[in-house]
Amino acid sequence: MTLRSTLLLGAAFAFPALGAVQAQQPAPAVPPTPSSQPAQAPAGPSTATDQSADDTGDEGEIVVVGTKPRGSVIGDIPPVDTLDARDVRATGASNINELLEALAPQIGSSQGRGGEQPVLLLNGQRVSSFRELRDIPTEAIQRVEILPEEVALKYGYRADQKVVNIVLRQRFRSTVAQVGAGAATDGGYASANGDLTRLMIQKNGRTQFNLHAEGNSMLTEAERDILLHQPPLPTDQEELEDRSLIGTKRDVRGAAIFNRQILGDVSATLNTELEHNEGRSLIGLNDTLDQALARETTTDSAHAGVTLNGNKAQWRWNVVGNADWDRSLTDTDRNSTLFPQDKTRETSTSGDVTATANGNLFKVPAGNVGTTLRIGASTVDLDTERKAGGLTSSNSLGRTTGTAAINLDVPISRRGRDFSALGNLTLGANAELDQLSDFGTLSKLGATANWSPLDRLNLLASWTREEGPPTINQLGDPILSTPGTRIFDFTTGQTVLVTAITGGNPNLENDRRTVFKLGGYWKPSSKTDLTLRADYVHQTIDNPISSITATPQIEAAFPNRFLRCPTVDPTTSCDSVGQLISVNLTPVNFDSSRKDTLRVGFDFTKPLKSRRPSQAVIDEMRRQFGFGPRGTTPGGAQGQAGGPPPGPPEGGPTGDRGFRGRGGGRFFGGGGENRGRLTLSVTDTITFVDKVTIVPGLPGLDYLHGDAAGQTGGTPRHLVQAQGGYFNNGFGARLSANWRSGTKVDTLTGDNLHFNSLATFDLRLFANPGDIPELAVKHPWLRGTQARLEFTNILNSRPNVHDAFGNVPLNYQPGLLDPLGRTVMVSFRKLFLPPPSFFRQQRQQEQQSQSRS
Repeated sequence: MTLRSTLLLGAAFAFPALGAVQAQQPAPAVPPTPSSQPAQAPAGPSTATDQSADDTGDEGEIVVVGTKPRGSVIGDIPPVDTLDARDVRATGASNINELLEALAPQIGSSQGRGGEQPVLLLNGQRVSSFRELRDIPTEAIQRVEILPEEVALKYGYRADQKVVNIVLRQRFRSTVAQVGAGAATDGGYASANGDLTRLMIQKNGRTQFNLHAEGNSMLTEAERDILLHQPPLPTDQEELEDRSLIGTKRDVRGAAIFNRQILGDVSATLNTELEHNEGRSLIGLNDTLDQALARETTTDSAHAGVTLNGNKAQWRWNVVGNADWDRSLTDTDRNSTLFPQDKTRETSTSGDVTATANGNLFKVPAGNVGTTLRIGASTVDLDTERKAGGLTSSNSLGRTTGTAAINLDVPISRRGRDFSALGNLTLGANAELDQLSDFGTLSKLGATANWSPLDRLNLLASWTREEGPPTINQLGDPILSTPGTRIFDFTTGQTVLVTAITGGNPNLENDRRTVFKLGGYWKPSSKTDLTLRADYVHQTIDNPISSITATPQIEAAFPNRFLRCPTVDPTTSCDSVGQLISVNLTPVNFDSSRKDTLRVGFDFTKPLKSRRPSQAVIDEMRRQFGFGPRGTTPGGAQGQAGGPPPGPPEGGPTGDRGFRGRGGGRFFGGGGENRGRLTLSVTDTITFVDKVTIVPGLPGLDYLHGDAAGQTGGTPRHLVQAQGGYFNNGFGARLSANWRSGTKVDTLTGDNLHFNSLATFDLRLFANPGDIPELAVKHPWLRGTQARLEFTNILNSRPNVHDAFGNVPLNYQPGLLDPLGRTVMVSFRKLFLPPPSFFRQQRQQEQQSQSRS
């Protein structure tokens, strides 16, 4: 018996209707995937027929051993972790944005410059932007793969971000409506949001529409009992009422996405978006104490993106293009009757196009030498205008960039081949040239090694040296002057109100960054879904771009950016000699920096058995969807191959496998099916070195041992992220925890500041009534519903900062460092699925198509 016949026979026993269908027609061919070794299934629990059905159609794919599942990534680096549809549902996330938040401990990286989001792929292919994925409901996801940074090179990205590959179902149709409202338990703040999403996925493409609206109220300093002076002055209360901690926000966004097959086998996607945002904040009273000073912002943006994906022989190719327009208007009240407002306008127009191709060049004894080629061009224009004090100034900056990059992967050893002594070993090299109109030619060089000496053990090493320019915003953002800004002066050890100057710095230079990474991940047992992972990163930067902090070392290096009182003069707010009254916070170049970190963690998942519904409930559900008793078709005839007719197609409440199984079906996890999930993920980022040399010849900064990395103190030794979740029988809970160790900042006065360790916990409770068989049968409208209760910072923990005498500096009051504290959000979500007649019609069309073939 052939392998294919064996698989079809096994599928027929497991899924009778699938066997009936596939017995009549050959299995569809899987297009070849270019890689440097024979394709393999991803590591983890989802390697074969890994996904059986549940109430959202979590059907499993029949995967031939040695062939990658549909939507897999390019290359030979297996996923660090793979989540199937039930793992995704166990997070309680309603869209991909929330899913990425739930996966934060697993998708963070220490290789970037800071704050980078992971590279996102859809069905193993590049997308033009995050907008293509953001609003997709999680019910449409078949699996999620998390991969190391080195995989990004194979798609033309830089190796400084984790890769998240999201594979969607082949058929899905739904309309999702969601509303939510929240408030701070300490009072003074409320928020609300709403989403409406229509998604249709079919064999020839997908269509999606989304409307999103959100807003929040203002939170003032008076509502958190903030102190302006110690002891308070009689005018403080009125001042606090006119100073906001969080400003109002009103945001409305609309998006449309269209994906179709064109020119035969080319996947084309168009995504468009319009957004309008308004905000208002208060910055204090005017000089006469009779009017609040406000800052109002209005931002409008438009986006259009195009993605083309195709295959040519053994090559995968991709072309993405984006066009963006953004305009931001800011009006700031001033203490002047002649010129009562400063006005700034910032308009940004940008466009880019990038083409990548991945394929095999030639064979070597251990496999195929693969390459990724990328060329691209981009342009960005930034126009700013400022009207202040009766004077108008403007600035215009532009940058055009041309890019060419190449990545090579050479297999050295492969298990099962003549050259297999080292296990699986692949070496890689990459290079990139960027021609910038304002910085000339910048380069990037890198090398990688991917070694798997044993099954379920992967080791990765990489080295990168790159030159990076400042962003156009760092160079040309309009200058904003904000009086009454509260900062801590580390030179005098005092909290002061200063005029803070923010914006761009046209004199910034490019930096030069060198990164070495050594990492790995290990799955100790094939029977337990447990992954251990670790990454050590050593990073040095010449000419790093940094922000300004009011420390003695930085003031000594940039004295012109700090203005202090020469004498006591109450008319100029100079209460003492040397008091800081103004500081220029625009970015600067330091001389050099070094940072060494280690990220260690583990991910664990355990399936949970779900309660099986009664036969009466199963029969009633079959009746509601127009199917007869087990073994008959809707018309009463015997089903094909003696088995039951299939349930609703993918995207329906039960999926293609929903009614099948011994004893009347597997609907809602019948037969003791493992539909529930217990998950736990923990990551600790340990910083060993974090030092900066500001300028040669002056003392440097050691952020781990007494120097301030910013107004929030030094760098903590440990940053721990943890996520734990439970989901079964329609009910779920997810707990997120974040902990950072304490730090200390030295001051010239010897009155050192101590930043205590801080732990925060977020809790999400959710119920899916449609997953409870008895409720769904009795109240069909509950199918696709979800109710959530979310607590952010459930213990109401706030940072605790004190000096050597136990006093809390005015700038480090807990209400300033974390204005919101604990918040509570209640939301309701309804996923509207097509009526039963739609599923019956779909199945009839499939049966007619099979009969004709």
